[in-house]
Amino acid sequence: MNISFFISIFCLVFCLISLFYVKWYIKRRTSASERLDEIRTEVYKLEADINAVTDRDLTLVEDRIKQLKEILDDTDKRIKVYVQELDRSRTGEALYTSLGRGIRAALKTPAEIQPVSDHEPELSTQMPKLTQGLQESEPAPTPVPFAPKPPSKRQVRTQIDELVKEGITPADIASRLGISIAEVDLAINLMSRKKS
Repeated sequence: MNISFFISIFCLVFCLISLFYVKWYIKRRTSASERLDEIRTEVYKLEADINAVTDRDLTLVEDRIKQLKEILDDTDKRIKVYVQELDRSRTGEALYTSLGRGIRAALKTPAEIQPVSDHEPELSTQMPKLTQGLQESEPAPTPVPFAPKPPSKRQVRTQIDELVKEGITPADIASRLGISIAEVDLAINLMSRKKS
């Protein structure tokens, strides 16, 4: 009987120890401080991940801003060149127009300048005297042909395109067409952008 008594006491003690251990383990796993520590570690991990993603996104945005600034600077330079060339072409057109007016005015004879009047008999009597005076003083001037009409911008672009395809340098193209090198470069850049 002693042996069975010892075995039962031993089983009772073992059950009590197991009960206290399980109770302690459950209490430890469900305690507020333990849960708080687990939540803190998860929050720290999430915060580190969010910071890493934010830093990466910030660097991407900064890179895009730099690229955009470079594109805007390049566009501003191109616009300045275009405005300068536009002003040059306007002054050139104004010069051609004034030259054309001067040539037309020089080619007009005094008979064309005088208004036609109703006194044709007087003119017919004066014409022989005028023609004799002109013949005696100096020979009649040879008429100067009108300056050819400058080609349109579209024609100039096609000529530039053809000359570029032939492999001619922009300086030679500018001298052949009578325009500035900057205009040729601008036209080449515009044509290359349209093709791409």
